[in-house]
Amino acid sequence: MKRKELRIEINEITRIFLSAKYYELDFNYFHSIKFNFPSVLNAYYFLFNRIFHSISVALILDLCKLFDSREKFSLNKLRNKMLENYSKSELNESFSKTDFENLFKTIDSKEIEQILKKLKTTRDEYYAHFDRSRTDFNKITINSKETGKLIQIAEYILKTIELKFFNVSVDYKMTTGELGHNIFQRLDEWERYRNKYGLL
Repeated sequence: MKRKELRIEINEITRIFLSAKYYELDFNYFHSIKFNFPSVLNAYYFLFNRIFHSISVALILDLCKLFDSREKFSLNKLRNKMLENYSKSELNESFSKTDFENLFKTIDSKEIEQILKKLKTTRDEYYAHFDRSRTDFNKITINSKETGKLIQIAEYILKTIELKFFNVSVDYKMTTGELGHNIFQRLDEWERYRNKYGLL
């Protein structure tokens, strides 16, 4: 693979990764409402419940795009493409084959394999299709620690590739304001004001 081809692949994978990363942050933020702003949850329960479900579905689908080897722009597909004639390609000048292989080792761990199995089962049996015969949802429920682990791995791989092959240091962070993660505080202030003074 040439560096120019790699750039195209990384741009597409980064687009999917950023979508997954921000959904994961939103997932945690919307989950926090139960504990941090219960009055807001009570006032807008049905809306927030639908939003939380939508975020969960989008997050699962994006993570599958990143980690399912059958997906066009998955990290596994990227690794396989890059490894073709790696030693003789221009990529080897920037990052040795051994170091490159070590970069992707985390994807092959037993822990990640178990998370991906739950991820794909959730997508295939509940979100992409709603199978008549399906695994009990409680047995495959994915928690934020697991989704966070996948995001962390993908981010590390992408940052390393950007640095080693393109000499670019990237930062995928957004501020609370950019993420919109102050909506519950504002709604909580409004609920307290309304309870104290009533509607204007």
